[in-house]
Amino acid sequence: MELLSVRSSLVRLSVQLLLFLSVHTILITAQTPGGVVIRIDCGGFTDFTNQFNESWIADAYYTGGSVSSVSDPGNFVQEQERTIRYFPISLGKKHCYVVPVPTGRYFIRMFFVYDNYDHKSTTPSFDVSVEGTVVFSWRSPWADDIAMRGAYSDLHAFVEDGFATVCLYSWATDSPLLGALEILQVDNLSYDAVSTGQEVILVNYGRITAGNSSFGAGLSNDTELGGRAWEIDTSFSTTPKLLITTTEPIRNTNVAPNYFPERLFQSARVAPTNLSMSYNFTVDSSLDYMLWFHFAEFEPSISGPGQRVFNITVNEDVIFTEVDVFKLAGNYAALSLNYTYSNLTDTNLVVTFEPVIGEPLICGMEVLAILEVEIGTDSREAAAMQQLKTSLQVPDRMGWNGDPCSPSSWDAWEGVSCTLDNEVNALVIMRLDLSNQGLKGYISDQITQLKYLTFMNFSNNDISGSIPSGLGGGALESVDLSTNSLTGIIPDSLGASQLTRVLLNQNLLTGLVPEALYSIGVRGGFINLSQNQGLCGVPSLPTCPHFWEDSGLSAGAKAGIVLASLVGAAVFLFLVCFCIRKRNSEDDYNFGLPHQLAMRHKRYMLYRATLQSNNEDSHMMRVSPEVNTVKQEKRFIEMIEGMREDPPRFISQIRDSKARIHSLSHLYVNETGKR
Repeated sequence: MELLSVRSSLVRLSVQLLLFLSVHTILITAQTPGGVVIRIDCGGFTDFTNQFNESWIADAYYTGGSVSSVSDPGNFVQEQERTIRYFPISLGKKHCYVVPVPTGRYFIRMFFVYDNYDHKSTTPSFDVSVEGTVVFSWRSPWADDIAMRGAYSDLHAFVEDGFATVCLYSWATDSPLLGALEILQVDNLSYDAVSTGQEVILVNYGRITAGNSSFGAGLSNDTELGGRAWEIDTSFSTTPKLLITTTEPIRNTNVAPNYFPERLFQSARVAPTNLSMSYNFTVDSSLDYMLWFHFAEFEPSISGPGQRVFNITVNEDVIFTEVDVFKLAGNYAALSLNYTYSNLTDTNLVVTFEPVIGEPLICGMEVLAILEVEIGTDSREAAAMQQLKTSLQVPDRMGWNGDPCSPSSWDAWEGVSCTLDNEVNALVIMRLDLSNQGLKGYISDQITQLKYLTFMNFSNNDISGSIPSGLGGGALESVDLSTNSLTGIIPDSLGASQLTRVLLNQNLLTGLVPEALYSIGVRGGFINLSQNQGLCGVPSLPTCPHFWEDSGLSAGAKAGIVLASLVGAAVFLFLVCFCIRKRNSEDDYNFGLPHQLAMRHKRYMLYRATLQSNNEDSHMMRVSPEVNTVKQEKRFIEMIEGMREDPPRFISQIRDSKARIHSLSHLYVNETGKR
């Protein structure tokens, strides 16, 4: 229930924070310090560039789903807000956008809108995760204005595996949806990353400007190298305050690692004389928060330190005392302070600026929830599961998308069970139960990378191919591959000592059964090899022919196959030659033009010369077998050379070779008789 409360609070806050964006899109600026910018128009069909010169690509990188348009596109100013990708429950409960990016820190923003696209007048309930950690939870019913106009939510996260992964999970039978996805690479040291590390996600619970209007990426042409949008602060405070602005340049803006924009520091709220001013944010009390405060002293009446001094409290806890912006940064210079606040007792986070000397001042604030990144699947096992998904042709309805085991608040991939391994500090695959799923394809060799797998049931499918060599090692105790279309031999690895149950019945397996596999049944385990007509070599099965060895065909059998292949090739060559001879002999009776008849006469004269030469060679065969052998080799080479140039002559040589072989056979018989 506590986790559900966290999710619900995240949704409420993301909705509250971003109401001001109902007719504007939040985009990422083209000028980014990190370099990688990807903006995806979910459900869109064409690439485009908006009025802020930002490039959007048509829908890409998704794992499934369908597309639709909002009911009333005229209510949306930005093109990417008018289409959505939604994920029907018939295609599985989990779907993802998996975007290839370099390793690093990223600013990620999403746009969600319903606008009765399906004409059911019922907003969906679903969760959203980034890098395997649930960050947003949408629950029906949505607020009317959010359902009609949509809202944006954003965060900062570290991507270490080369893919920014955003997944959506269906509640009950609802269809998750997404209107836009933006991914911007930022400085790896941004937002005090040295202190927080890479294992946290910072979720935006409030990013406000103490100004007269909202601005930032997607809202104005102001430079915002961090890709952020800044919301006007009026909805977060009811205490009296004044607005002061300047057009003068502000030093120390747009600099690494946070690249806070200059415009943020060119307006400020100032409390009335001797009064405090407060801001109220609705948050989740179970989370910690990183608070950022942005100041610039540009009021002409403040000419030195000690003229404006104030305290900052959060829920009546003093977190900064005697803040003197002029003393810390000088005038017309940006100053940003941050503080991590924890142990909230309720959902109200109240920030108060209390005067010490003069009137307190503030230019902007950020409230960022700190979410610990959930432990994901071991990278090697995750890669092996992706290979298995492809080789087995796992259907979309099984929802094999994103991380196989994470987030832990949701079930792993259908048919997959995971456990935490403390040695590798990651989730690993423990069980695979994929029976009766209509699987086709083959079993990838990468399945042997699942070192912690103890149970495997792929029965009653239509899996073909061979059993991977090495399957049965590691921790595997039970294997059921029955009722498939597996072929080939049974690998020796399926006789591993820790195996207690191996079912291979009703397949097309052949060859000698490993003795170690049969011994599983002898030592009290259970095996079933029935209805594999090609298996042999153990009790209850036929005796194997001599040409079978433990690992398949014997060396003699393989040599016999090679010899038979050579004899077959020789017979084929003889038939080809015979056909050529027959065709050429028939051609001699055809009528032709004079030059054709002349060519036939020339071939006839060559034929007679060959006959005469053959008679001489025959005499040499009878006199000297050694000399004859050399000539045989030479003649054979000449025969092959002449095959292409003069087929009739080649036929004659074949006849001559037959005569020689006959003579040699008599000679061999005579020589043997002498011995």
